Amino acid sequence: MLRLIPALVVALLLSACASTTPPASRTDVEQLLTLQKTRLDVAAPVARSKWNSHAPIDDPAREALILDDVAARAQLLKLDPQWTRRFFQDQFDAGKIVQRDLHRQWRAEQRPPFANPPDLARQVRPVLDRLTPDLLSVLVRLQGHWCEPGVQRALAELEPEILGADYPPSVREQATEALHCQQ
Repeated sequence: MLRLIPALVVALLLSACASTTPPASRTDVEQLLTLQKTRLDVAAPVARSKWNSHAPIDDPAREALILDDVAARAQLLKLDPQWTRRFFQDQFDAGKIVQRDLHRQWRAEQRPPFANPPDLARQVRPVLDRLTPDLLSVLVRLQGHWCEPGVQRALAELEPEILGADYPPSVREQATEALHCQQ
């Protein structure tokens, strides 16, 4: 019986370790910001396409469909569906800032239509569709860790480095708004 006690203690300790959430890493934050940047980089081709077609920058019906899908996926992944909707809405809004800024610039320049604008359905949306599960995957790894000092420090240090070279503060702040610790 005494021999079983150490084995039982070890088994319980291993079980406890296996069930705890692993700590979030700086790499997770870096990967999330890199995916967000990749998503933001799509805003310029979208702006060119909409410039040529005179389509509105806002597409609330399409956004609603995507947000409903993201919320459903979030629930399956045990992410808060409302927070996940907010995070993705922030990504849409940050991209729209980029698009509006470009359209404002092109109006001032009296820019003619672009020679080869991307096809939104065939070239742009598939890229965005591929990014969504990747973003969700990183959000799952970071879930419950947002307020950890290491995560907030990594976010503060990496955000200007990853997003700052290409995007102004208004875009960066919008894209990362949901990521800041809300206590």
